[in-house]
Amino acid sequence: MARGLLENEAELSKRQLHLLMQVSTIFNSSLDFYAVIQSVIEEAVSVIDAADGGVLFLYDDERRRLKVAGSTGFRKKTVNEVLLQSGESMTGLAFEKKETLHFKTSYEVEEAMKTMTPQNATLYHQSADDLPMSTICIPITKEDDCTGVIVLDQFNQEKEFTKDDIRLVEAISSQAAIALMNANLYRNKEASLQKLKQFNKTMINQNESLSKSVETHHALSDIGMNEGSFQEICSYLKNSIGKTVMIFDPFGEVKASSHSEWSSTVNLQEMILNHLNTIKQKKHEVEVFHAKEDFLLFPLGRLSFPLGYLAIISESLPLTRFEHSAVFHACTVAGLQLMKQEAEHKERQRLTGELLINLLSSQEEEADLSYLADRLQADWNAFFTVAVLDVPQEVEQGHEEWLRSCIHASISHLLQKGDTKLLVTEWGRQIVILFLDANGVESSIVSVNRFIRDFKALTSSITSEKMCRIGIGKSVKGICALDQSFNEAKKTIKFLERFTFAGYSSWYGEIGALRLLLNNNEDELANYALEYLSPLLAYEKRRKGELFQTLFVYLSTGQDIKNASEQLHVHVNTMNYRIQRIQEILTINFNDPSDLLNIQVACSIYRYLFEA
Repeated sequence: MARGLLENEAELSKRQLHLLMQVSTIFNSSLDFYAVIQSVIEEAVSVIDAADGGVLFLYDDERRRLKVAGSTGFRKKTVNEVLLQSGESMTGLAFEKKETLHFKTSYEVEEAMKTMTPQNATLYHQSADDLPMSTICIPITKEDDCTGVIVLDQFNQEKEFTKDDIRLVEAISSQAAIALMNANLYRNKEASLQKLKQFNKTMINQNESLSKSVETHHALSDIGMNEGSFQEICSYLKNSIGKTVMIFDPFGEVKASSHSEWSSTVNLQEMILNHLNTIKQKKHEVEVFHAKEDFLLFPLGRLSFPLGYLAIISESLPLTRFEHSAVFHACTVAGLQLMKQEAEHKERQRLTGELLINLLSSQEEEADLSYLADRLQADWNAFFTVAVLDVPQEVEQGHEEWLRSCIHASISHLLQKGDTKLLVTEWGRQIVILFLDANGVESSIVSVNRFIRDFKALTSSITSEKMCRIGIGKSVKGICALDQSFNEAKKTIKFLERFTFAGYSSWYGEIGALRLLLNNNEDELANYALEYLSPLLAYEKRRKGELFQTLFVYLSTGQDIKNASEQLHVHVNTMNYRIQRIQEILTINFNDPSDLLNIQVACSIYRYLFEA
């Protein structure tokens, strides 16, 4: 009998040694750690007679839970979803205590499993038909650090776990701990290797990008040095970054484009005009982004009042680092081109200023005039008209600079766009425009009026603020008579400053006899006007009629009843009645030259004082 027991123990030891060797072989057979874990748990269950099922749990540091790494004898779909806290169920207790636990009876098993969360309990019952009759839980530890738990379950009453079984699983656990440590080392090494590969790849990409960036910068610099066109800048940048490129003037007019047509040009123009208005509030931006339309706008030249804009249009925004670098370099080149053009304009302004000084000087030198006129390509015998633009003095200094920049930019824009020939200079705080026309006085008047109208329309598209008063002298023939037009324009400005608000413009001839009133103060002028017009104003206030408007229209038409009635959209008989009623209220007679003159002067003063 003793011999039989010894043979059984020898056989058992042989089987256990074989299992340990088999497990060791499995741990070293593959780099796929989770496949190894699955093989180990299957091998352990197959060799230990009492084990009908087994699960190997590993601790997840991110979730702070024990999760299933391998299992056998359970429905994997549900058992793999089990996540146990430290101290939860039999597995959690073994993990928490870091010692082997043997739950010998179904009662002990059931009591321990009562600590499971409802979710985990449901998952367990879905993965197994019954509760275990007995369970052993062996923690996987290394240097007092628990990384997991091996769990073997007995569902058959005829079998029991022995101490040898427990020792065997503990031995497997020790090998598993070493394998886990090696796996972590391998994963760390693999991660380091991947980082090194990624670093090498990044360095290669950066070197390629740097090389491409240097090449792009050299090419754009060459375009700038060779005074290449804006079209060259757009075309090259389009080929470099693969996106549509456009260059605009300060008011949204296209100067160059890499694309023949683009439907949202109007939207870009609105964006540019809005940006100019925000600059007025001293909000200077180096990049303007409009995500809805998938475009970027970059101010060119300077931020206080850009000389133009470069637009990048693409659905793939934002830009990469290389694209940003290329775009900013293109902006620098385009900005320098625009600043060079501005410098040329300023040089012409300086020469125009010298010309004006010589013309107004009592000791003018014909040689100097001839030199300056030739430099400015000004025909001596053309018809000259002077317009003086006066910026209101009450604005802040920073805002005044914005207004002046806007005025000069508007003049340059209209000069490039139209066929009007003119010269510009600054005269103290005022801006002086010299219009040149070879076709006579009438042509000069039409040309100047059209330019002033376009100037007001352009500036009003940026801001509702009235920028300046404009006084215009008469058209004169020959450059030597230009001082007459200049003096008239200055007198007109003086009149407008006194009797009108900013934004008003007038020819010297339009103010007529009213310029004689410049030596009177406003109170005297107001009293004069109201002395004649107050009865009609009082009548209008009571009756809410249209006689006051009728009077102004009647006088503006030169007392033409038919013309005035057409402008007011009334019958001639109605017009006759209104004129008769006005004469009765004011006790005047329009056929009396004295009465007519007094009422005309009173209406003109009223209009300039109260309706400007």
